[in-house]
Amino acid sequence: MATDDLMAWAGPAWAELTDEQRDQLAAAAADITQRYPDPDDQGDRDAALSATVQYLLGETTADDTARALLAARQAARAAYVAAVQHAVMLHRVGGSQKKAAALACGIDRMTLLKALGER
Repeated sequence: MATDDLMAWAGPAWAELTDEQRDQLAAAAADITQRYPDPDDQGDRDAALSATVQYLLGETTADDTARALLAARQAARAAYVAAVQHAVMLHRVGGSQKKAAALACGIDRMTLLKALGER
């Protein structure tokens, strides 16, 4: 990422970084771009760059990151369990076909079959 692009991306945080930290951010940006090269990976690149800036500015700790990751995993699990249950209800109460219920809730049919005790 060119320095001008990195400066634009960082916004006001750029002014808070020392020259050494700016060099570290540029090096991290190069690594991040290699790690997530696909155009569809822009969200991943932004998250990694944001984490880099937060680290360099001392705005977050490893404990903060671990807690955020745990909370996100718990939220993802809760959303998944809710989607499975909703599909079960669509099938059992709503009369939807298994395939349609699974598709409507964003899960695969095999997951629904397992939840129904049929797999």
